[in-house]
Amino acid sequence: MKKIRFVGGEWLKEGMKIIFAPKRVPVSVEEELKKKTNVALVDSLKDREPFVRAVSAEVLGRMKEKKAVDQLILSLKDPSKYVREKAAIALGYIGEHKAVPALIETLHDESEEVRITVAGVLGHLRDRLAVPALIKSLEDPSAVARMKAAIALGCIADPRAIPSLYRSLKDENDFVRRYAAEALGNIGRPAVPALLLGLKDEQVKQYVAQALMTIK
Repeated sequence: MKKIRFVGGEWLKEGMKIIFAPKRVPVSVEEELKKKTNVALVDSLKDREPFVRAVSAEVLGRMKEKKAVDQLILSLKDPSKYVREKAAIALGYIGEHKAVPALIETLHDESEEVRITVAGVLGHLRDRLAVPALIKSLEDPSAVARMKAAIALGCIADPRAIPSLYRSLKDENDFVRRYAAEALGNIGRPAVPALLLGLKDEQVKQYVAQALMTIK
């Protein structure tokens, strides 16, 4: 049976023990091991094995390691869609807005799963810079990607999205219509005229009514 190698060497192995174990070592030693571990994990984002790169991205995200941001941004162009997806999620965990332009570009990824994930991350970051790209994503061939774009626009709540979200009330997919209405409700009073027009549509009037009820 093939032996699984431990990426990053002994510093990484010992550092992971420290991070996920009860506090039993002096703070100075613990911090030094954590520092070495994080460096090893960032280096592992360039490992030859996609699985290693993906796991490293996920762990760095959960650690919220800001020093990994630049390499994670590069990982958004990784040959493996799984690595690209994990890198996007990690950037969302870290919450670094300098990654937004790269995430916006990744909304055009060939992988549906990656596009869906990135839309969710941009919604989580709530950066208005992403609004035009997310509006464009309301036309994505994937219904799930369109739905995620609508949800993200609702999180950001920028009135620039109102016309496009109104058009999405007529989307062929019911989930897209539902979350477009919800997004308009999140935008609030500027979206009231669009929602009132939506009340005339039998397909969405229930969703629109619920959205109107949330506006104060």
